[in-house]
Amino acid sequence: MKLKALAVGVALAFPMMAHAQADTSVTLYGTIDTGIEWVNNIGANEDSSVHFTNLTSSWPSHWGLRGTEQLSENLQAVFNLEAGFNPGTGTSGQGGRLFGRQAWVGLKGDWGQIAFGRQYNMLFWGLLGADILGPNAHGLGSIDSYIPNARMDNSITYRGQWAGFKFGAAYARGRDTLPGGPVTGGPANSNCGVNYSNNGDCRAYSAMLGYDAANWGVAAAYDVITGTDANPNFYSLGAGDKDRRMMANAYMKFDAVKVGLIYMNRKNEGTFGIGPGLGDRSDLWTLNAAWNLTPAVTLDGSVNWIKFKNADESSRSLYYVARAKYALSKRTSTYISAGYMQNKGLARLSAAGGTGGQVGPAVGNNQTSVMVGVRHNF
Repeated sequence: MKLKALAVGVALAFPMMAHAQADTSVTLYGTIDTGIEWVNNIGANEDSSVHFTNLTSSWPSHWGLRGTEQLSENLQAVFNLEAGFNPGTGTSGQGGRLFGRQAWVGLKGDWGQIAFGRQYNMLFWGLLGADILGPNAHGLGSIDSYIPNARMDNSITYRGQWAGFKFGAAYARGRDTLPGGPVTGGPANSNCGVNYSNNGDCRAYSAMLGYDAANWGVAAAYDVITGTDANPNFYSLGAGDKDRRMMANAYMKFDAVKVGLIYMNRKNEGTFGIGPGLGDRSDLWTLNAAWNLTPAVTLDGSVNWIKFKNADESSRSLYYVARAKYALSKRTSTYISAGYMQNKGLARLSAAGGTGGQVGPAVGNNQTSVMVGVRHNF
């Protein structure tokens, strides 16, 4: 009798399980990308190094799960769990978080999407169309390490798009919960969690507005993070201090060519400003382009210029990047990428954004980084 009852129960449950599966979709995806890099002019001794790097010349290595459930004709439940990792060592990225790239759940319909959790802010979404090279070792992160780490803990976001126009807004309290401190931390581990006695501490808020047509697009974004006196944090922002970025960009497509132009103004009210002796403001310009030479070969690159305002002496950096990619298949490709950083005054930006401060040059010195690697998407 027990076996008969079990069989009847399974038979009755199976149609409901099949119906639930038909309304639900979960996808496993990811990228594994590893590269070997050569860098010169490291530190005061101007050493050179050949090494694996934790950030390569394409999208950083990651894996994730994304899913949807159809709740009604115009309402879906959506989620995304995404983990970054270093393929050279197998360790987790983003300060050692399990799902450090994204971990959120929300609702989506024709009216847009609202989501809750660890998410990208609106600076990320505003840059997506014009930042052709994206978050990689020779990308904008070599100039401003915050750009490829534009994420927030404990956040709520809204994004919507209608007839080409797009809008987004985000707010977080306790924007970065991992305790890193000003020396051992970084943009993804800045030691700025929830301060329950001060609602203004460790916040993040941003907004984005843009328009995308068939062959061109424009976007603008406003992004702010705040600090705390409770613990020293990576950006050296005290309670009430802000690190603010305003960004505008545009892109155009011409058959096999895409060109993007980006401008970003930054103001940092922290103890050290943008960097020792570099003042509290900067202007960043980026011109980047990609050319699909053949279905298998893509050539891209960028010219980047940043000027540090209110610095103790005139300081700026020019960053030149060139990259060639060859697709072995739809999922696997190889590449070679090179970056040259030209520093002046008190600037000491590194051409090797994948290893950053560990291989930075001395103040005012130039630096070259060359990387070869292989990438597989799944």
